[in-house]
Amino acid sequence: MSKYGLKISLCALALNIALFAVKLYVGISSGCLAVYCDGINNLADSLSCAVAVFGFAMARRLGERENLRTQSLISFVMGLVVALTGAYFAYQGLEKLMYPTLVSFYMHYAVLIFVTALVKLAMGFMFSRADRRHPSPVYRAMRLDSFMDCGVTLCALISFGLSEKLNFALDGIISVAIGVFVAVSAVKTVITQTKFLIND
Repeated sequence: MSKYGLKISLCALALNIALFAVKLYVGISSGCLAVYCDGINNLADSLSCAVAVFGFAMARRLGERENLRTQSLISFVMGLVVALTGAYFAYQGLEKLMYPTLVSFYMHYAVLIFVTALVKLAMGFMFSRADRRHPSPVYRAMRLDSFMDCGVTLCALISFGLSEKLNFALDGIISVAIGVFVAVSAVKTVITQTKFLIND
């Protein structure tokens, strides 16, 4: 199981780094905060995957009970990282509302962002399949994060398409909304894993 988890986590790490690079480029080039923040979210996901890689590597040397605790601890750390990322989204969104900047829309950028949403959707199904084969809170956390990120990316894409036309800091509002949603979801994961670690 740990060998399989290591392979899945390394694949997810590589994909999240690639998604981060694409979204960072589009976000900075277009001036769209929602896309930029979504890219930072993928950077946070990369950190979570790196933690998962370390955890699965260590799990190969542990017994079953210690393995479960390790996986729960990984999920706890991933939840903390995602919660902090959500708070960062909200802060950046509020800042954008106070100090609006122009957003430049380009169709090829929109296509790139749509493709990244499809990649996250595919990752969600990949983790679902992994969880069916080898049930783990790590896979469930990654699955939830991937499906949630797909929705976040689609919201960022809508914001990107409408911000220039509306001449309003829509991406700031979207960033705040996404930040609050992501942070609340992540806090729930943290609380669940904290209870498991304390009671185990």
